Amino acid sequence: MRSTFKILFYINRQKTKTDGKTAILCRITIDGKSSAITTGEECLPTEWNAKQGQTTDKRINKRLAEFKELVEKTYRDLLTRDGMVSVELIKNRLQGIATHPTTLLAMSKAELQSVKECVGKSKAESTYQNLCYSDKLLCEFVKDKGVKDIPVITITEDLFEEYCFFLKKNGLKESTINKLLCWLSRLMYRAVSQRLIRCNPFENAKYEKTEQKIRFLQKKDVAKLMALKVNDKEVEQARLLFIFACFTGLAIADMEHLQYGHIQTAAGGQKYIRKERQKTKVEFVVPLHPIAEAIIKHCKAKQKKTEECNR
Repeated sequence: MRSTFKILFYINRQKTKTDGKTAILCRITIDGKSSAITTGEECLPTEWNAKQGQTTDKRINKRLAEFKELVEKTYRDLLTRDGMVSVELIKNRLQGIATHPTTLLAMSKAELQSVKECVGKSKAESTYQNLCYSDKLLCEFVKDKGVKDIPVITITEDLFEEYCFFLKKNGLKESTINKLLCWLSRLMYRAVSQRLIRCNPFENAKYEKTEQKIRFLQKKDVAKLMALKVNDKEVEQARLLFIFACFTGLAIADMEHLQYGHIQTAAGGQKYIRKERQKTKVEFVVPLHPIAEAIIKHCKAKQKKTEECNR
């Protein structure tokens, strides 16, 4: 069914400038939804003919006719390219916001690039890599549908269900599926913020329910791990690092970037770790437990021995 498309030029007689002139606006209406955009032209309210949508100035009327032709051309171009068109898309194109992607995969790539630019600042490299996987799965889904890309304005809640079924068919876990669906929804919120669509079509969509059993590490388990004898060097190193994490509460990313310089001594002789969180860059101070300190001394001695052997 062909959409209804109307263009109307008008002025707001209540809003005039100091010189008495008012802006000439263009109201674009498609299927009952309308949006206004300025034409860049002005006139005196007495010069405006509301019935004809023109002024008494022929030069202004000529430019208004050219503006109308531009709106009509934009409408035809968007309709030919995407198969559908909205007042928001036309307005964005006329205002020079057409650089924003208007298709699902293009928008995913743009969002991914924005995250990449934040790596090392407000985002971790691991976050970016996880989102790369989300983008990859979304590309496979679109390819599975037999299309190159999907116009954002054509997306409905059905796509959410289709993508969910596609992910289940690939044998992914419920928690993974939820993360991938969150990425899809995130793209829709991006489209809303760019005024490509009015609302997120997945706003009321239901996610998979996941029941996670939280396991707690008991003191006896840590004691067993501390008493465990391991011959393999790599396994032994992993054992020591895990014990170190138990007595400091440090995350893996923080331990990877931990240096001897981060260990300081208080006035009372108590040693502590002072460092920034790798992910949030927020500074933290952790008292160094005697067992954690013993592990550090062990690592130092091992490092020194290795350096002496290499001389």
